[in-house]
Amino acid sequence: MASNSNRNDEAKAEEVGRKTWRPHLAEEKDYEALRELFMHHIDSFDHMVEHGLERMLLSIKPVENPEIYPPQKERFSRTMADALYPFECRQAKLTYSGRFMVDVKFQYDDGVTVREKINFGQFPVMLKSKLCHLRAANDPKKLVRHKEEPSEMGGYFIMNGLERVIRLLILPKRNYPMSMVRNSFRERREGYTDKAVVIRCVREDQSAVTVKLYYLNNGSARLGFWIQGREYLLPVGIILKALIDTTDHEIYVSLTCCYNEKYDRVKGSVGTQLVGERAKIILDELQNLSLYTRAQCLQHIGEHFQPLMAGLEKESYSVVADAVLRDYIFVHLDDNIDKFNLLIFMLQKLFSLVDQTSVPDNPDSLQNQEVLLPGHLITIYLKEKLQDWLLKAKRTLQDEVDNRTKKFELSSLADVKKLIEKNTPRQIGSAIENLLKTGRLVTQSGLDLQQRAGMTVQAERLNFLRFISHFRAVHRGASFAGLRTTSVRKLLPESWGFLCPVHTPDGEPCGLLNHMTSSCRITSYYDSKGKVKDFLEVRKSILKVLVSIGMTPSLPKLVQAGPPEVLPVLLDGRVVGSIASDIIEKAVCHLRRLKVAATFAIPEDLEVGYIPLSMGGAYPGLHLFTSASRFVRPVRNILIPPEEGNNIELIGPFEQVYMEISCPDGGDGGRKDVFPATHEEIHPTGILSVVGNLTPWSDHNQSPRNMYQCQMGKQTMGFSCQALAARADQKIYHLQTPQTPIVRTKTYEKYNIDDYPLGTNAIVAVLAYSGYDMEDAMVLNKSSVDRGMCRGYIYQTETIDLTEQNLKSDRSQRSFGRSNLDRSTHHLIDSDGLPYVGQRIRPNEPYCSIYNEITSKVTTNKLKGSEPVYVDYVAVDVKNKKHIQKANIRLRHPRNPIIGDKFSSRHGQKGVCSQLWPDTDMPFSGVTGMRPDLIINPHAFPSRMTIAMLLESIAAKGGALHGNFIDATPFSSSMKKNSDGSESDSSSLVDELGSKLIARGFNYHGVEVLYSGVYGTELTCEIFIGPVYYQRLRHMVSDKFQVRSTGTVDQVTRQPIKGRKRGGGIRFGEMERDSLLAHGAAYLLHDRLHTSSDHHIADVCSLCGSILTTSLIQSQKKAVRDMIGRDLPPGRAPKKVTCVACQTSKGMETVAMPYVFRYLAAELAAMNIKMTLQLSSGPGA
Repeated sequence: MASNSNRNDEAKAEEVGRKTWRPHLAEEKDYEALRELFMHHIDSFDHMVEHGLERMLLSIKPVENPEIYPPQKERFSRTMADALYPFECRQAKLTYSGRFMVDVKFQYDDGVTVREKINFGQFPVMLKSKLCHLRAANDPKKLVRHKEEPSEMGGYFIMNGLERVIRLLILPKRNYPMSMVRNSFRERREGYTDKAVVIRCVREDQSAVTVKLYYLNNGSARLGFWIQGREYLLPVGIILKALIDTTDHEIYVSLTCCYNEKYDRVKGSVGTQLVGERAKIILDELQNLSLYTRAQCLQHIGEHFQPLMAGLEKESYSVVADAVLRDYIFVHLDDNIDKFNLLIFMLQKLFSLVDQTSVPDNPDSLQNQEVLLPGHLITIYLKEKLQDWLLKAKRTLQDEVDNRTKKFELSSLADVKKLIEKNTPRQIGSAIENLLKTGRLVTQSGLDLQQRAGMTVQAERLNFLRFISHFRAVHRGASFAGLRTTSVRKLLPESWGFLCPVHTPDGEPCGLLNHMTSSCRITSYYDSKGKVKDFLEVRKSILKVLVSIGMTPSLPKLVQAGPPEVLPVLLDGRVVGSIASDIIEKAVCHLRRLKVAATFAIPEDLEVGYIPLSMGGAYPGLHLFTSASRFVRPVRNILIPPEEGNNIELIGPFEQVYMEISCPDGGDGGRKDVFPATHEEIHPTGILSVVGNLTPWSDHNQSPRNMYQCQMGKQTMGFSCQALAARADQKIYHLQTPQTPIVRTKTYEKYNIDDYPLGTNAIVAVLAYSGYDMEDAMVLNKSSVDRGMCRGYIYQTETIDLTEQNLKSDRSQRSFGRSNLDRSTHHLIDSDGLPYVGQRIRPNEPYCSIYNEITSKVTTNKLKGSEPVYVDYVAVDVKNKKHIQKANIRLRHPRNPIIGDKFSSRHGQKGVCSQLWPDTDMPFSGVTGMRPDLIINPHAFPSRMTIAMLLESIAAKGGALHGNFIDATPFSSSMKKNSDGSESDSSSLVDELGSKLIARGFNYHGVEVLYSGVYGTELTCEIFIGPVYYQRLRHMVSDKFQVRSTGTVDQVTRQPIKGRKRGGGIRFGEMERDSLLAHGAAYLLHDRLHTSSDHHIADVCSLCGSILTTSLIQSQKKAVRDMIGRDLPPGRAPKKVTCVACQTSKGMETVAMPYVFRYLAAELAAMNIKMTLQLSSGPGA
């Protein structure tokens, strides 16, 4: 009994021991902050599925009841047992999609309506959306059970096993009239100027139409809009009269209300005397066209646009004109009176721009921009594809009905189904899949977008930072990459708090590819409680509030005054009224209080864009925005005391420009008395992205170094995923021994970055040692590398699908097997034709064999490359258990640090390993005996000014000695205040870190006395040494080295081809040429560029100097019967070369030359240019 009790006690103790050392369980971690980074992708897709498709189909009458089913293994099975999960799609290289079913109605004339449910193919499903099976798996344990990451956030698609994400594109702000000055407007037609007002109008189904109001030299204006990819222009007076039944006098009064002699040249006055003259010119144009009434204007519009309006060929001109005004003029407004008021406002703003009483809006400013979300892009693309398909189906049915030779009844479902299948309705789903796979939009109209390619990118999991950056990136557009101007790339003040100033590439896409800050969010169709917003009710409640605080609503036939007396109020691009300039500031303050209170009347993400009166500034007014796709970020409203409740307000970039926001780490700039602050930043780190916030004490670094770290952090070889066993990615970088940094920012805990560590804490000594540390090179301790520092693997998955090969060839039935295979390879390949797991495979050795049952032949796939690999994982498709048709073979490439590999700290200090130095020769500390893991040169610091790296070394040493982490959040030291409220001394951070070292008996400055590992003598100066978090980058010599002696050459030029994989040559350019000349080794150029490149012996005629007219004379072959009885001919005679032009073989010479020279002569001859050579012999001849 005693022995049993002891065993039970030991079992309990073992169980307790397991609980003590077991790491934190995934469910204990909070992933809410991480989830918010991805929500704008998921919310837009969810709204598209729930409401967007229905709203989109309202304009397509024959189509109803769209429904997308969750992904299933069997298309018509609805049981959860047959649910298709994302990990299965990754391994089997499938697309994660569900069926797309739609009801289509057919009717001929006034006949019976036939309704048919049509399958439009497979529709890709976004992960963690409401259609995804992972949506219910909120518990990390459930996600792990489905072989996903515990922190899986979704937001992307799986297409053929690859993870694709729709890129966020910058678009002009919807429903906001922007005044612009562009030379391209002047080039439109003769008489046009460079000034216009442009508005991008967006319908509820997200389709957009851009309307431009051009100013002409004669004082008139033209309204331009696009139909089927072509712009059409109309005199603005025709549009004004066609919209509502009005008189010339009413139009004149409406246009000139912005000018009052009483307020001429007063602050905020935007109108001049010229406004009345321009109004007369606009009305005179109508007189010249003999258009006096609304009916005549509608007749004029319908007569010119009827050929363009499909389906309205038999309708009257007035019906066609109404359709043009409804579908192409200010499509975000339903009422014509609202369209009339908006056009009047745009004309007044245009005239103000011409008179220079207001400045143009900057389209490159974030103030006038928004984002194209994934759900919106899919919706507008799907709408066009459905319209195209319906048009084709209508034509097909019409042809069948008109064709009386065939019996066809529209009421017969069988006949209708046959015709529908001819039009292949599943091409709708295929079009969406192609968009996500290739990123290309196949569209005729252009969808009011400026690019048709690059809409999607692959969500690379090189490491966790690179993965999440894909969802936070916003791109300006591919069309701006080729512009010579730099204005689109500049970092403007309007982007403060919304776009990270350091997280942008330092190459060609600099300034075009930006990243949102960690606090920036994008508005969606869901409120904070997850309910869908009813924008109609929201706008009604906002109007009630505006009227209650003093706004005069706009009514028909009511002419209101203009600035500076009253300011116009626009709600989502609709002129709703005007408000007196003396009460507008109080009204704005009241709106903000209601907004923060989160009442039903005012949404919390309402953008209150109050443009105040100014002398020649922006056009004044109050612009309110409630739509989706806008940038917002939280700030603290200090006018609301904390005791009254929540004082966090969401603001947008449009309103931020005109607000007074203070930063807690800085002063007021001397503006406290003149313009007191109304808001305050929550924390200064709100201006940085998630990746930018991970750099410790980045406020002590030079800004380019922080930019470099944002890029190199995404190139780090780290712990990319935890569900490695269930993934079949083409390439995975994996660090074997990662660590968490001792010095870290609060962002590490907030987003659980420790789940995917990125580097190693290395003991770094700053000294010039051995001479191998010059020019950013670094010396690694060989023993540290042998102990596992920075060791890693590259996992490469080979997917072999025999079903595709069998379909291509009828005379083949392939399966995996090693029948008839040479026995010498049986130790590499198992009986099933697949490799042994853990087997080492050398270059050119087979790793799988494929048996053809018809021809009984065996083919093997051999390993390419120059390094041995290990078989890490083999997975097969078990649909056909007898003959395996599909397999994933994952190969593991060991990558230990070697000379030439790239490393970097978190401060942009990148370097290349120059030597693996023996541990016995490394310098060591006389007190602790510690040897550094890494040595860098002191010259890396003065010019780069990365002071934060020095602080990290001191802080990490103190943190390691005291056994705790050090908070290195940027700006945290500058936010500390003294007891009297004054700013603390900037040197307090250094004092705090130095005091921790003194407490443990180390030097205050972090330096130590080191001894030479070679001579054993004390080094002449104290050495700065301490732990620094180092990252190993993916740029490794094993992936990049290139060696060639002889090999494949180009067929045209006979020069070595390019490409490392193809065994190509090494590039030798102008700089290499100059370096050889500078060294006095000119003959090496002859060797590199001629002898070892495209050496060629050419026959040249010295008489005419041509190399193209020489020809080899072929000897006449004689028959055998002619040679009988004769002596055999002597040995082969030498070649005889003749010049075709000179008709002689005299003067023929052989000259060595590059073959590309002969090719150049042939190309010139094709252009009728003759090249002649002058031959000479001997030096200097």
